Amino acid sequence: MTAIIYYVLLTMIGVYFAWLVLNNLIKKAFEFKICAICATVVSTWSGLLILKLFGYTIDLIIVAVLMGQSVAGFMYFIERRADSTKNKRLLLVKPLVILFGTLIVYLVLSGVYQ
Repeated sequence: MTAIIYYVLLTMIGVYFAWLVLNNLIKKAFEFKICAICATVVSTWSGLLILKLFGYTIDLIIVAVLMGQSVAGFMYFIERRADSTKNKRLLLVKPLVILFGTLIVYLVLSGVYQ
């Protein structure tokens, strides 16, 4: 089961480069930029959960780590938005993002595991 982490990491490298290419196309077409690292992490844990739902054996520890990275990344996104808009009240949302993000990850993974 521990070998799966190497497959996941190798897959993430390929997904990252795919998102870099897609990001350039999306930026040209819609003038919207996507964080390739963030998209890679979300794509990976989403893909793993889909595989789990189709009956594949997936190490949910990897999924939990990746989902935790997404929660932390979203919290930092809120922080950057607060800095760029000079809206310091947004910083009050950071603890809520961590608390509710952790709860959502737990609920999703406990539901998938059963």
